[in-house]
Amino acid sequence: MIKLKNIYKTFNQSTVHEFTALKDISLSIKKNELIILKGASGSGKSTLLAIIASLLKPTSGSVIVDNKQVAKLPDLHASKFRAFEIGFIFQSFNLFEYLSVKENVSVTLIPLGLKQDEIDKKVKRALRLANISHKQNAVARDLSGGEKQRVAIARALVNDPKIILCDEPTANLDKKNSLSFIEVIKDLKEKGFTIIIATHDSIFDSLQNVDKVVKIQNGEIK
Repeated sequence: MIKLKNIYKTFNQSTVHEFTALKDISLSIKKNELIILKGASGSGKSTLLAIIASLLKPTSGSVIVDNKQVAKLPDLHASKFRAFEIGFIFQSFNLFEYLSVKENVSVTLIPLGLKQDEIDKKVKRALRLANISHKQNAVARDLSGGEKQRVAIARALVNDPKIILCDEPTANLDKKNSLSFIEVIKDLKEKGFTIIIATHDSIFDSLQNVDKVVKIQNGEIK
């Protein structure tokens, strides 16, 4: 489903601040796999996620996602690719604090030009999958950290993506809520999603049903 070949990513090329974040990364991920990208902060794992999602373009190399070459997509096509193929769960929750849970999840669908009844149907399903339906009318600022994370999960799921990318998803959670997040991830894998988690959190070391742990150090797979 995802094939990366000889990926390099260099920032600030040809300047005194030139820095190569990824070096010759090659990786294949099958449909419905749960992959852990393990590495310390600054190892390059977040950059790799961004390249898979077409948020960043590699300096060189090939990125194929679901038989689509996405490494060099123009910005408009990259946006459409993300809108329909990718669900992204960020380290920070990135919620609109004064909107309700339902409104926060709905925002993702606005650019797609869907009818309201279709939006409502998708939001309802996403809230159910993330186990946050009971808070749909609550204002985001009044939620706990764990509840905000579930809203972020619902927002990532609302566009029916094939792939879920998680960037340090437990960084702002305590152990109880981190374990709760893991239970949601297990459930989503069972439902057929392809999931990639970038983390340095040791709580994922004992996560069951992981298909592959990819260790990244200084921009290279070890």
